[in-house]
Amino acid sequence: MEHVLQNINKLNRNLEGVIAVGNEFGAVEALWSQFENVMAKEPGEGEEAKAQSREGEEEVMEEETAEENADQRDGKAVEGRK
Repeated sequence: MEHVLQNINKLNRNLEGVIAVGNEFGAVEALWSQFENVMAKEPGEGEEAKAQSREGEEEVMEEETAEENADQRDGKAVEGRK
């Protein structure tokens, strides 16, 4: 029984070592994946994606501005009550 436990522990340590080595390549895999996605795009797709990104940023900025204006109005209303 003791021999079986020793072998299981040894196997466990070896598996942990293999997993640790595999995890070291995670960043490299992510980088290659990004590269592959960029290379797979059509030449015109990049411009469309940039335009969509800009539109999304503009919408977020408009929402933030509206929220700031609402906060300022709320602050003035509170000050007027004092």
